[in-house]
Amino acid sequence: MTKRRRPTQGNFFANRHAGKQILAAAAPLGDPTTLQGVLHRFVWRDAEKRFGIAVLRTDDGVHWTVKGNLAGLCEGESLQIWGKTEQDSTYGPQFRLTQAQPLLPATEQAVLAYLKSERFPGIGAALAERILAALGPTALTQIQADPEILTDIKGLTAKKREALLQALAEHTAEQAHDLFFRDLGLGPHLITRIAQRYGRDAVRLIRENPYRLAQQVAGIGFRTADRIALSLGFALDAQPRIAAGVHFALQDLATQGHTAPPVTVVTAHAVALLAVSEASLEPIIQQLCEVGSLRRIDGQSGTLLALPGLADDEALLAERLHALLQRPAQSQDLDVQVRLALAENALGFALQGTQREAVAMALSSGLCVVTGGPGTGKTTIIRGVLAALQPDSARILLAAPTGRAARRLAESTGQEAKTLHRLLEFEPRLGRFQRHEGHPLEADLVIVDEVSMAEVPLMSALCAALPEGARLMLVGDADQLPSVGPGAVLHDVIASGRAAVMALDRIFRQGEGSLIVGNAHRVRQGQLPETSNKPGEDFYLLPRQEVTDIVATLIEVVARRLPRSHGFDPIADVQVLVPMHKGPLGTQALNELLRQALNPVGAVVGGGFRAGDKVLQTRNDYELEVFNGDIGRVMPHDEAAPTLNRQAILGSEPTVRVRFGERDVDYPLAQIDHLQLAYAVTVHKAQGSEYPAVVMPVHMQQWVMLQRNLLYTAITRGRRFVVLVGQPGAVERAVTNEDQLRRWTLLADRLKSM
Repeated sequence: MTKRRRPTQGNFFANRHAGKQILAAAAPLGDPTTLQGVLHRFVWRDAEKRFGIAVLRTDDGVHWTVKGNLAGLCEGESLQIWGKTEQDSTYGPQFRLTQAQPLLPATEQAVLAYLKSERFPGIGAALAERILAALGPTALTQIQADPEILTDIKGLTAKKREALLQALAEHTAEQAHDLFFRDLGLGPHLITRIAQRYGRDAVRLIRENPYRLAQQVAGIGFRTADRIALSLGFALDAQPRIAAGVHFALQDLATQGHTAPPVTVVTAHAVALLAVSEASLEPIIQQLCEVGSLRRIDGQSGTLLALPGLADDEALLAERLHALLQRPAQSQDLDVQVRLALAENALGFALQGTQREAVAMALSSGLCVVTGGPGTGKTTIIRGVLAALQPDSARILLAAPTGRAARRLAESTGQEAKTLHRLLEFEPRLGRFQRHEGHPLEADLVIVDEVSMAEVPLMSALCAALPEGARLMLVGDADQLPSVGPGAVLHDVIASGRAAVMALDRIFRQGEGSLIVGNAHRVRQGQLPETSNKPGEDFYLLPRQEVTDIVATLIEVVARRLPRSHGFDPIADVQVLVPMHKGPLGTQALNELLRQALNPVGAVVGGGFRAGDKVLQTRNDYELEVFNGDIGRVMPHDEAAPTLNRQAILGSEPTVRVRFGERDVDYPLAQIDHLQLAYAVTVHKAQGSEYPAVVMPVHMQQWVMLQRNLLYTAITRGRRFVVLVGQPGAVERAVTNEDQLRRWTLLADRLKSM
């Protein structure tokens, strides 16, 4: 049966460079998942020539607008592409490809376009037509079979003939390369990265050892490399597999916070991962230690294993902190009482007890720690130190691990505060800090807030960049969740007993009748939070037993009760915090339900996001100046922010616009995967932030995550209102469970031994 086609429509893309109009949306009826034809013309490509928008002329003469990864492709090439159709309200049907496979052209028109393409410089239209006239539509297969067949083509010099043959051979090799990796189940983005990393040797190198992919290609982890290796015939107990598995086990344990776990913990993790015997691991671990790929350390808990880079970072951090502890007290000329008076005058009130001691300690110590819960005056102490040192024109730098925490610090002190990465001048293209031992910071005192969030590598880099004579003040809440990354810096520095530590326990900030701060401290001390659920309170526990009832009540509270009773914007002011990502009470499920309730009709703007969506940045991006944990709103397309298709027509990169506070950021589609929905986020992601209202589901289904420090951290994120929805027994489980997952670290032991 002949395939039905739509009549040609009058929708055109304007190609401004060529001064022509290109038919863009005349497409067949139906919803194809694969198309075959010639890449007629690029409409737009990004700077790296990876993501693009093009027109594909199918074999039956229909033109399709095609969008996706077109890396390595040229105009005039024959392609088979896979993907799905999308209906644009202005430009009609379009095709978003997931992968593309170049084909050797087999029609006269396709062969002519191919030979005229940029793959064959020097051929040109006239020579291409002569080759086609002489050899017909099977020209390319004939040339591959017998290159001498080109000898009689008029105007085709020996030099041009060799160039043509080389280009054809390279293209054939590229096709074989792409087909090899596509057969392994890899998508176009990963195939492009592999080609960039290994070039022509990619297939050979991956056949030899697929596990190198996990170490050398971004986006490919051990499990993907392992699947590839097993499909290529690697045995379960192959040496490269076990070596890669042990290394991955240590990396995985590092993501759980461990810097140097016992060898027994590592082997148990690797055995579960690899499904091999523990005996088969021992000789491989020994070899990896001998060549320096792993570090074996004798600790108080027995033999430990560590990744070399992480072990070096922790050792360097210990050395630098020890050096700070050896620095003499401030000059005797510094009259602490006079400085305290200056601080109190600037603050407008008298410092009390431990607050005075903490400011005095910070003025005289090379390294000091101030820790305490919400409302105990940590920020007051920072402000007091700043005021006390003002007459000296001291160079004081303020920093925090995240952008959110840095902004809060700047707002509370009235002075500039930076993220630690920005303070150390991280260069993303080089992957390193510009401030280091050879180019130190210009500072007399560095104050770091929210240190509980700081991981070992980052703090090691900071201490390496401290100039001679500089001092370090660490401020944080030791009872909050530890850092997401490896280490437990604040906990270990306090546990070492070496640093000057001031633990604040008196609550200075608590509004009349407020339960939030008081309940946070009750939870920290192992007591159940108080609530009577009377009108006018700022802390509620709404008892619900079943998951479905918890979800329904949570959505009701967020979408209707809090906006109606307190005027909260349900998206901007209310934040749902959860212990984990998965499950019916995890971020993934709740984000979809909350979006359906709060933003059901927002126009799709790209990357699966709707205008009005609440989104979370998941990694630091120093080019866009957005940071891990920043929360924003997706903006609608308008004349100031053109639609994806209109931008493509104008030749600019397609973007999704997100508003962070009062600042708009345009995300290229290639970076849109750095965003995720944020109607609900994990408690870990909320560290360093405060929200007008916090709502949290609690259920025994979250058993493994129901820990005191997690509940404490969640409560302390709420500034004006906190609502727990769920089982009172689950709240009690969290309050009484202080058995946090132990972090295997060495910082405290190293400091103690120095």
